Amino acid sequence: MASPISVNLAPRDPPAAVVALVGEHDAYSSRRLESELGLLLEEGLRVVVDLCETEFIDSTTLAVLLGGQHRARESGLGFTVVLPSHEYTQVHQILELTRLRSAFATYDTVDEALAAAGRNETGSVRSAA
Repeated sequence: MASPISVNLAPRDPPAAVVALVGEHDAYSSRRLESELGLLLEEGLRVVVDLCETEFIDSTTLAVLLGGQHRARESGLGFTVVLPSHEYTQVHQILELTRLRSAFATYDTVDEALAAAGRNETGSVRSAA
């Protein structure tokens, strides 16, 4: 069974969408995530990815998130991530192991992430060494 991905439009100016990943996400669910992010960005929406209830992401899902962030940056749209600092999860671990934590604009709450996305924040630009 696929892990849930929910998309909610936040009543903000400028418009934004919150994409919440629940449970475990791997190559199987990454295609749907990529599709959802693509549609939202095509509509000109800023994106907040909520990882509060995410138990696991693999490298494929991480690549989709990086691709979404890149696309948002190219379009001049905000792309932020909610990753609470009060607990350490597998998501924290993979972001630290890959040294990609600082590549994303991460916030503890959805409200903080929505505000940052409204300012068109996307995180640090990293180039391959």
